[in-house]
Amino acid sequence: AYSFSTTMRRTRWIRDVEPPTRRKCRRQGMFSPKTSSGSTIPLLIVISWQVLQTIAAAAGNGSQQQQPPPAVIQRGVKIGDEITAKSLFQAYEEIKDEYSEKAFGANQEDWVVVKEGADGLNVAMLHHPSDPSCPYVRLHATMPGSVDDVWGSFRLSNWERLMSAVDPFFEGLTILEQYDYGKVNLVLARKRAKRLVAFGKRDFLFVSVSDVPRPDGVLVSGTVSVVTSKYPRVEGYVRAYQDSIGFYEPHSDNPETGEPQTSVTIICRIDLNDSGEDGEGGLVPMWLYTQTIGLSGSSSLAKMRKQMRLEMEERRAAAEGRTLQRTNGGDLTTVYSALLVTALALMVGLYVVKQRL
Repeated sequence: AYSFSTTMRRTRWIRDVEPPTRRKCRRQGMFSPKTSSGSTIPLLIVISWQVLQTIAAAAGNGSQQQQPPPAVIQRGVKIGDEITAKSLFQAYEEIKDEYSEKAFGANQEDWVVVKEGADGLNVAMLHHPSDPSCPYVRLHATMPGSVDDVWGSFRLSNWERLMSAVDPFFEGLTILEQYDYGKVNLVLARKRAKRLVAFGKRDFLFVSVSDVPRPDGVLVSGTVSVVTSKYPRVEGYVRAYQDSIGFYEPHSDNPETGEPQTSVTIICRIDLNDSGEDGEGGLVPMWLYTQTIGLSGSSSLAKMRKQMRLEMEERRAAAEGRTLQRTNGGDLTTVYSALLVTALALMVGLYVVKQRL
């Protein structure tokens, strides 16, 4: 009788709490209204979490000690309601100086290499002292083509093509506003990402900057997440954050072909959740990101290199007045992408099982 009564009470509790819980799950991107498969497990996780929160709150009612509020994680540079070229440039400069020091300053031994490959391919991580769940990531590789060629391929105007070839989760890009600050070009844009296995779509609001060359000739560009009420969170997407600064410098010519090459170093920090002030979460366990960044980073660099070579061959064919013959079909990078998605799906499944035990 006790077991039956307890079960009925739990059933009524789940029935009563289920609608708002589903709304919360939908805001956090766990599943969409059109998706029915796989949504039960995330719902049970959230319900279990709310049960634990209720128990903890009840246990703490008798205590007079008040815990300090959790520290707010800074995600995105606040630029205010009035967007100006100066505010966007200052947001970029703040991140650029910090990341440049991490990339080329002292204490290089603190970087932990997680993946190495041919042609200088290297993926490394650096612990962030106040935000351990969101480490610095350094991507380095030698790309075919001159600095101007590679720089042009990475420009925002070429993202639809480049990212479609490099990122299997890339959904699209919207140019919102454009500015010039002196000789520096700034573009405010929103990038959209497809569903990440069991998790919902993401979007990124950022300023893309094409900087002037440094005194040593190194070209610098970057994307910095910004926060403004003019472009608030969008229904159906989790507002994620990504800051990245790229450095492009000449490399010695390819010894076999004599073609020019460029050394590319990218420093970035990524949070796939809406963890900032007034954020709505997202529930992606960031250890998934840190555990797979070696594989995903090296795969992205390999696909970037392939795309650079394709564009270089297209330019050569255009200069010679001929049409480049393209081949369709699977290749190793496509296989790597499929393996990565499969690995992420398995890790998410293991995480869900772990949470339920």
